[in-house]
Formats: sequence, C-alpha cells, structure tokens
Amino acid sequence: MPLELPEDFNEDDAPQCQGIEQAVKRFENVMLSRIYVQQRLAERLKNSIRIGMLILFLLAIAIFVLLLTLSIQVGRVGVVIVDMNENFINISENMMHINHYMTDMEKQVAFLPKIKNKTLVFDQQMALMNNDLFMIKNNMREMSGHISRVQLKMNEVSESVRQMDGQVQLMNHDTYRMSKPANTMEKFFPF
Repeated sequence: MPLELPEDFNEDDAPQCQGIEQAVKRFENVMLSRIYVQQRLAERLKNSIRIGMLILFLLAIAIFVLLLTLSIQVGRVGVVIVDMNENFINISENMMHINHYMTDMEKQVAFLPKIKNKTLVFDQQMALMNNDLFMIKNNMREMSGHISRVQLKMNEVSESVRQMDGQVQLMNHDTYRMSKPANTMEKFFPF
C-alpha cells in the first residue's frame, strides 16, 4: 500500500520521508513476522491443546476402565475374602481337632512304658509257651511211637485172636464131630 503524502509536503523533506517510509516498511515487516510467529505459536498451542485434550480423554477412558475393572474385582475380592474367612474357620476347627488328637496321643504315649512292660511279660510267657509246646511236641512224638507200637501189638493180638478163632472153630468142629457118636448113643440110651 503506497504511502500518501500530506498536502504541505515539500520536496526537501523527501529524503526524510524515504527514511520514514523505510522505517515504516521495516516496522510493518517486523509486525508481519511477529504476527506470523504468533499465528504459528497459536496454531501450535491449539494443536497442543487438542493433543492434551485427546490425552486427557484417553486418560479419562483408561481411568474409567480401571475403575470399572476395580469395581468388578472388588466384588470378586469380597467373595475370595469370605472364602478365606471360611477356610480360616475350618483351619481353626481342624487345629482344635489336631490339638485334641495330640492330647490323646500324649496320654496314649504315657501308657507305652506300661505296655512295654506287659509286652516283656508276654514275651516271657510266649517263650515259656514255646518251650512247653516243644515239650508237648516231643511228648506227642513219643506218644506216636508208643501208639505205633500199641497198634503193632494190637495187630499181633488181632492176628492171634483170628488164629485163635480159627482154632476155636476147628475145636468146635472137632467137638461136634466127636460128640456125634455120643449123640447117637444118647438116642439108644435116653437116660
């Protein structure tokens, strides 16, 4: 845009006006470059704000998802804590049972020396019984030998009785044969 000269302008003032005109042009250039820089800064600021808003939006979504996940997990954690409490109650009851069993075991362990003494007595009695059984076994062997000998004797007696029976049979037969003539005479002499 050309510079308008005032009406009372004089030619002698022209070099001064050129200097002023150059100064104004320089000032205008400085102002234009400053405006350009400010526009670029404004554009950068606007982009930075947009990116910041986008980051804040994404951060808000992430926080919302995190809070949603946490609220869901809180319910699950509550259920797990209730289960853990039940398990702790069960463990406590089991520990009481174990404590009771341990007390019973201590009482039973106190009987071990007495049981050991009784076991020693039983061992001694078992040794005596084993000795007696050994003696009974030997006696049974001897009795078996005696029974075998008695059986042999019984067999011999049986054989002797059989032979005697045979002899008695023969004697009976002989007596009958010998008594036949007497029987015949008895028929002749009935008195």
